[in-house]
Parts: sequence; C-alpha cells; structure tokens
Amino acid sequence: MLLTVLAFIVTLGVLVTVHEWGHYWVARRCGVKVLTFSIGFGKPLLRWRRGDENWQLAAIPLGGYVRMLDEREAPIPPQDAGLAFNRQHPFKKILIVVAGPLANLILAGLLYAGLYVHGVDAIRPVAGQVLPASIAERAGFRPGDLLVAVADRPVASWDEAFVALLDAAGDDAPVAVRVRDAQGRESERTLPLAELGRSVYEPRLLIRLGFSPYPLTTTIERVEPGSAADAAGLRAGDVIVTLDQRALAQWGQLQSVLQEGAAPLTLGVLRDGTVRALTVVPKAVGVGGRTIGRLGLEPAVDKQAWQAAQVRLQYAPLGAVSAAVEKIAIQTRLTLSMFGRMIVGKASLDQVSGPLTIATYAGESARLGLSTYIEYLALISLSLAVLNLLPVPLLDGGHLLYHVVELLTGRPVSPQVEAIGQRIGLTLLFALMALALFNDIHRLFLG
Repeated sequence: MLLTVLAFIVTLGVLVTVHEWGHYWVARRCGVKVLTFSIGFGKPLLRWRRGDENWQLAAIPLGGYVRMLDEREAPIPPQDAGLAFNRQHPFKKILIVVAGPLANLILAGLLYAGLYVHGVDAIRPVAGQVLPASIAERAGFRPGDLLVAVADRPVASWDEAFVALLDAAGDDAPVAVRVRDAQGRESERTLPLAELGRSVYEPRLLIRLGFSPYPLTTTIERVEPGSAADAAGLRAGDVIVTLDQRALAQWGQLQSVLQEGAAPLTLGVLRDGTVRALTVVPKAVGVGGRTIGRLGLEPAVDKQAWQAAQVRLQYAPLGAVSAAVEKIAIQTRLTLSMFGRMIVGKASLDQVSGPLTIATYAGESARLGLSTYIEYLALISLSLAVLNLLPVPLLDGGHLLYHVVELLTGRPVSPQVEAIGQRIGLTLLFALMALALFNDIHRLFLG
C-alpha cells in the first residue's frame, strides 16, 4: 500500500510538474509575467518566492496551474500592460497553451527512447496456448505459432502484437497476421476482430481472441486448499491426461469446458505411474453476467519453453529515437480512436480510468521494477498530452481553440462565449470524473 501511494505521488508529481513547466517556460520566453506556479490545487501546503513569482505545493495533487498576469482577472499597472497574457499576439498564446502537452509528449519520447537504449525485457509472440473453439483456433492458429507481422507491421513481442492488433481494429476489417509455425513454415492467417464487438479494445484482447503466451502443461502446480479440486482429491504433481474420457492435449481444453459452466467433470489423473479417474464438481462463479466453473487449480508452466520465449529488445540511440517516435504515433492514434469509438458507442465506457486505477497500476508497475514503472510513466505522460489537447473548454485544447479563432478572426472570443464554454467544459469534466470514479470502484472492488 505504501509503495502504491508513493508511486502514485511520484507519477502525478512528475507529470504535473513537467506539464506546468512547459507552460511556464514558454510564457517567460514570450514576455508574459508569471504570478504563480502551483503543483496541485486548493490550499497551499508549501510556498516560496522566486523573484516576483509565487511557487507552491497545494493540497489536492490532481493537477496544477500557471497563473499569468491578465487584465481579465484584475486591474494591472499601465507599465505592466505589455506583460499581460491577454495582450499577447494569438500566436504567442497558442505557443503557451500547446507547451504543456508538448512537454508531456517530449517526456514520453525521452523515457521510451531511454528504455530502448537500455533494453526492454519482452516475451516473443509465440502462442503458448490457443484456446479451443476460440477465434484464434478457428482462424487456424496453433500452439507454438510465432506471430511475425500484424497487418504488415513486424512484431517482436506480445506487447507489440497487442498494440498492432488494437491499431488495426479501428478499420473493422479482418486483420492479416503472418505466422511461422513450429516447423518454420510461414503462412498468413486472418483474425476477424469485428466478432469481438466493443470488447476489441479491452486489455484482455489477446485472451478474448484465444491466445495465451504462457506454455502451460497439464501438470498441476498447486491446488487451492478448500477448493473443488481439493475436495475431489487432486494434488500438486498430478498430470491430467483425460477430460470426460477424452485425451487432454493442452490445458486450454479444460479452461474452455469450465467457461461453459459448472457441470461435474471426470478427470483421468496420472499419479505415481497409475491413471485414476476422479470426479470433480466445479464451483459455480458468476462472471460478466454468466456462470462459469472454477476448480482452484494452477497448472505448471513449461519452464524450458517459457525461457525460450524471453527476449530483450535493445536499440542503438538513433534506432531508439525512431522506435520511440513510432510508439508515440501509434499510441496517440489509438487514444484518439478509442475516444471516437466511445462517443459513437463502438467501444465500452468501461475503459475510462480514474485516479484509483492510475494509483493501482503505478504501484503494480513499481513492484515489477524500474523499467516497467518508467514505461508506465511514459504511457501516462503521453495520454495526458493527448487528452489535454482535446477541444474541450477548461482543457488546454479548449483554450487552443479560442486562440485559433482569435488568430483567424483578428479578435478574441467574447467573454459570454467563454463563460458558456466553461459551463459546458465543467459539465463534461464532472461527468467524465464521475464515470472514471465509478469504473475505478467497480474494477477494484466489485470486478
């Protein structure tokens, strides 16, 4: 819990500071007088002066602001009129507004490039399992298949394959995947992602398609005490060889049967050189409005195959910069596509996350190591940049829209229009915050 809180504070602190520093740095160079640089909102906890500027840390850490001299907020001395934000050329105003998201974008690029130079541990896109009757199996995928390219984009890890599939899903057309099988033969297979409907954008996309990177065996690694498997007499080390008198070739066959319900099963178990039949009654569990069966078993992983799937992706500096730019371009396109699809109802609103989820993921990534946490920090920084540029009043994108209008028309947007925009922006942001908080609570405590 302490690590989660600390990681969350560091994440917000870094992202907000970088964002506001972008506004501040460009404002100063455009000749605008800065009055306050604040990390956080609300009551100041710590304040200090830098020249004639107030710097502070405030109580609510969910953002920050740079307050500039502006005649629309308070009267200013005549000698300072040229330093006021509202007196600047629209082009300067645009630069100041864009500078915050741009700073987050640059931070994401630097973090990604640094990771690629250092090297990123990843998992080769080898199908450890292909679940029976899944979309992937119907498309012809088999365990041991290596995904070489998705929609003509080479992929070197499951992360890259996942992102490429998400990116290709926006076209609603079947996605071509080039595959190399266990014998080294290459062929092309087609995944009809549209069958998933709105679920295509969920984090569990690969599982929903029927892929699992884990080369699971049919050997039992662990039996949960008090579970259905424990009551049936199953033990760690048992090898399940048959399921309802049919040969069990891979663990996914058992998973698929359990997804259909909690009917009693007869398992043929190899123990001490002898096969014995055990009847087990799965525990009925409600998931997503349907009932599935749960045994309380953990299968053993094929350690040799899992070790062979590990890969380290590392680039020379120029290659790292190129890879970082490509990743940012893809993630930006995915973020915008996701919002567009949510607006028209083609993607679930469940994907909207708030501070509780951010804090949870920050803590989990920190526990997995510095590289994982830095990659998470880069992703959130990029998301913050993109979301802030959406043309919503109160966000940087809303202010950017006003200043573009001023640049084109030669006159500022009227106070009445800005006031209406603020009310609309507040309504949208409060609705978004409420949705994010609801999703957080449901995901963390009820999901």
